[in-house]
Order: sequence, then structure tokens, then C-alpha cells
Amino acid sequence: MSIIKNYLYNLTYQIFLILVPLLTVPYISRTLGADAVGVNAYTNSIMSYFILLANLGLSLYGNRTIAYSRDSIEERSTRFWEIVILKLLMGVISFGCFFIFTIFYGQYTDLLWLQSIQLVATAIDISWFFVGVEDFKRTITRNVIVKVLSLLLIFTFVRTPNDLSRYIVIVCFSGLLGNLTLWSYIKRYVRKVDFASLRFINHFKPVVALFLPQIATSVFVSVNRLFLGSLSTMSQTGYFDNSDKVIRIFLSFVTAIGTVVFPRIANYYKKNDGEKVTFFMSQAFDGVNLISIPIVCGTISIAKPFSNIFFGSNFEGIDIVLSVLAIELIFMGWSSIIGQQYLVAVDKTRGLTISMVIGVLIIIIVDLFLIPLYGALGAAVGSVLGEFTIAAIQFWYVSRHKLVNLRVIFQDTWKFFVGGAAVIIVANFARRLVQHDISQIFLAVLTSVAVYIVSLVILKPRIIVNGKEQIMSVFKRK
Repeated sequence: MSIIKNYLYNLTYQIFLILVPLLTVPYISRTLGADAVGVNAYTNSIMSYFILLANLGLSLYGNRTIAYSRDSIEERSTRFWEIVILKLLMGVISFGCFFIFTIFYGQYTDLLWLQSIQLVATAIDISWFFVGVEDFKRTITRNVIVKVLSLLLIFTFVRTPNDLSRYIVIVCFSGLLGNLTLWSYIKRYVRKVDFASLRFINHFKPVVALFLPQIATSVFVSVNRLFLGSLSTMSQTGYFDNSDKVIRIFLSFVTAIGTVVFPRIANYYKKNDGEKVTFFMSQAFDGVNLISIPIVCGTISIAKPFSNIFFGSNFEGIDIVLSVLAIELIFMGWSSIIGQQYLVAVDKTRGLTISMVIGVLIIIIVDLFLIPLYGALGAAVGSVLGEFTIAAIQFWYVSRHKLVNLRVIFQDTWKFFVGGAAVIIVANFARRLVQHDISQIFLAVLTSVAVYIVSLVILKPRIIVNGKEQIMSVFKRK
């Protein structure tokens, strides 16, 4: 039941994450405007590469390493301090590289220095440890407090397009403060160690192996904004950035499943329990489909009225960008389980690296052709094709190496697509019954949820059946 408990923690937090941007994104879109939103996205994309260097794959590696060693407090403590020192060292190196970069790069220098607060936050971040020991309550509580604080500060101090620097400071300092608070809990989990006994050399090879796909991931995430800022306009960058923020909200909701399952898969893999690994893999994959497919279909159905309310008149036409970009959620959900969770947990990162590199190449090629012609819409198409490529190559890799039985994984996928098709049909019909945007959204969501639940009851996918059995067993024990 700890898996369910941890997922409920994550589920509650993801709902909270949805509510916060529902307040901040419309406010920031109207207060800062498309150009300032675009500049923030552009400078943040540049900073993401230095953050990537500071992290060096250590957070993901830390998750796995702590999951492997969590049953021994001595080994757990040793690994923790080794990884912490490596993170601090990489933070210093990254900051040095950033300083050299600002000497030669003359644009948005002041804003980039404000964004660099994220480097300090990255260097001291130990949230990876709490994921490894499956203590999601700590990180979630921290994140909720930080988000509420930043929300209050944004509404208080960000008033005009000239307040972009204030907005960046608030967001970056909130993240730094949140990472600092986690250190107050660490004494409960680790002991003092003899620092002379720490060994770092053994970490470099697996860290670099994880760093390579993370480089590709960072390029993949930021390349659209960089190309839009260079080949199109800052306004189009703002269009894409706002659409992507909405998708990332939903993505965090989807990937919460993988985050919870990852340490469990890693731990069972270390114990050579292949049956448990396969079980949790199939359950996680079904869980991603259960959530992502209706979200995609629902987003496409209500994109127009949602955009009118959420983004305002300054972002006319953004609903088309949002509708296209939403499709990538399905492929991102699949790759989050197969690549980011399974291949990392079982130490088969080569497949992840290959998929990410090819995905980046696809998105660069598509962006170079489509962004000059279609702006944010071209970037959205590139993202979808890139994410599809990543997922397809990962499936090919695990099938070729006989790591996963794809027939078992995809066994119930068609049932969720049937439910998604019903969502689109019902939502579009419901929208035609009323005129106002809010009424359209409310009626479409209400009827879509009802029809999706009915379709699952009729089709009986295994995750629903297993979930029902677990709940019944809990009540029987009571």
C-alpha cells in the first residue's frame, strides 16, 4: 500500500500544481505580456544548459543509488555524502562556465545573472535522496509551501511589464529556499561518515552515462524557445512557452506515476526479482495511459474556450498551438515509463541516450523548416514528432533486447483510446449546447469525465480491476 500512499501524496501535489498556474499564468500573461514572457523563456532556456552541467545527471543517479542502498544506513550515508560533494563541485564548475559565457554574450546579461540563482539551488538540492527512500511527504510539503510563498510574492510585486526582473527573482529564490529546507530532515536518514573514506571515482562512469541522455533532454526542452527567439519573434516564443507551461502541468500529473514506481523498480531489480519489476512496469504504463489519453482528448476539445479565459486576448490563436502540443503528452508518458524510469532503474541507459539524441535531431530538423514559416505552431509540430520518435525508439530498443514484453505492456492500451475517443465526441457535442466559454468548459469536462468512467467500467482494463481488488482487500483486513 506504500505505492498507493506515495501516489496519493503525488496526486494531491499535482492537483495543487495545476491550481497554482491556473492563477499565475493568466496573471503573468496579462501583466508582463507576450514579449516579456518570451524573454523570460529565452533566458531561462540558456540557463538550463548551465543547470544541466551543474546537475551532471547526479539527481537521477542519486535516486537510483539511494534506492539500491536504502536498506543499509551505512552504505546509504556514504553514498549520500559522495553524491552531495560531487554536486557541489559541479555547481562551482558550472558557475565558472556561466561567468565566462556572460563576458562574451552581450544580450540580457542582467536577467541571466538573476536566472543564475538556479545554479545555487541546483548545487544544494537533495530532493533526489528523499525520492530514493520513498519519502515523498518531505519534498511535497516543501514544494507546497514554496509555491504558495512565490504565488503571494508574484501577486504583490509583479504589476507591469517592467517587473520581469522581479518575477525572475521571486521564482528563483523560492526554489533556492525550498531546497534549503530539505536539509533540516536529513539527519533522520544519514549518519556522520569519515570523509577520508569517501570514494568518488566509481560514480563517474554511471553518472556520465546518465548525463548524456539528460543533455539531449535539456536540448530537446529548450531548443524550441531558442529557435523561436532566433528564427521567429519573442511574441511567438511567448505563445509556445505559455502553451508548453499548460502541457507541463499535465505532464507532471502523468509522470507522478513513474516517480513513485521508479525507486520500487530499482530496488526489486537490485534484488533480481524480475516478476515484481514486470508487474510494476505494466501497472505504471497502464496508469500513464489511464490519465494521459483523456487529458489529451479533453484539452483538444476545450482548447478554444480555455485559451480565451486562460491567456486572454493578447494570445489570439494560441488554442491551435495548445491543441497540437497536447498530443505529445501520450508519447511523453510512454517514454517516462520505458526510458526515464525502467531503462534507468535497470541500468540500461544506452537505449535512453540513443532515443533522446535521435529525438533531438528530429526536432532540430523540423524546427529549422517549420518555425520560420509557422512560428509557435511549427515548434509544436516539431515537439510532437520528436516525442513520438523518442518513444518509438525506446520501444524498439527494449523489444530488440528482450527487456520488456510489449504485448503485455500494450495489452489494454486500446481500451483507453476508445475512452478517449468517447471524450472527444461527447465534449464537442456538449460545447455546442452553450455559448459562454466558462459554460462550455464546465459542461464539456463534466460530461467527458462521466463518459470516460462509464467506458472504463464497461471495458475493464486490468489496472482498474487490480485497483478494485487492492481496495477490497484493505477493507477485508479491517
